[in-house]
Amino acid sequence: MVVRCDHCQHIYSSIPAKVEFEKLYEDEVYKVVENRSSFFDKLLNWEYARVIKRINKYKPSKGSLLDFGSGKGKLGFLAKNDGWQVKCVETSIERAEYAQKIYGLDVTTKVYSNGKIFSEDFDVLSLFHVLEHLPAPQNLLNELIKHNVKKDGLVVIEVPNINSWQAKLAGSKWMHLDVPRHISHFTPQKLDQLAKEVNLVGLSTSFFSSHLGVLGMVDSFLKLFGYRKNIIYELKNKKPAGLIISIALLLPVSFIFEVVASWTGHGGIVRKYLIRIEKHKYQDYFKD
Repeated sequence: MVVRCDHCQHIYSSIPAKVEFEKLYEDEVYKVVENRSSFFDKLLNWEYARVIKRINKYKPSKGSLLDFGSGKGKLGFLAKNDGWQVKCVETSIERAEYAQKIYGLDVTTKVYSNGKIFSEDFDVLSLFHVLEHLPAPQNLLNELIKHNVKKDGLVVIEVPNINSWQAKLAGSKWMHLDVPRHISHFTPQKLDQLAKEVNLVGLSTSFFSSHLGVLGMVDSFLKLFGYRKNIIYELKNKKPAGLIISIALLLPVSFIFEVVASWTGHGGIVRKYLIRIEKHKYQDYFKD
């Protein structure tokens, strides 16, 4: 059940049953699958290339980048190839080993709570689909920024948008609710509030994702017709013909809906590019 805190307005999933959180990411949904030749991987390459291009716009000198929650290492790999000095944090041993072996990335698997991760401060910190997994995202984000990001560092955050059209279509069956793995949920306004609380100023915002956004819209339409399975797991591991045909039929209208939704700020994800500002300078940042 999704609830909103009366005091702070934080939106979160209420999980009454006892959950073994250490086993949440060991099931088949999070299993590492080799898909570098797939269409999905090509979409990821295109998507992350756009992200890196935007990062380069704000940080043209191409210094150091910390990818927190780096998964299999796709973003880190593309950034490294683009000239960035990349280090990663990924607590899934299987995913971290993939990133190390396949992409040659420097990855730590230690669970982070506070303090410095590596022996340096970074020009860029990226967190793609990390904050929704945390019960107290502000605490971790504040620690990360305070101890690991340069004073004028760039922070890139992407989370699912619970105010999206696809979320409203699917309701409690929305794929990005992902109970009990996804605990915290964000609207663009809540993400802005969180950023301000940790002394970040927004530079730009995007609501479109070529993979999670469009796929999320396809899944939401499928849920209207009674589909109840995990579409990501099915595509990664089984690829049933009926599902493939359904996706092919729904893809054109889903793409159009997601593009329009993104234009209006209701896309399936929220991606923000933010700059770290010292607290005493925050109010004066945009005066000029």
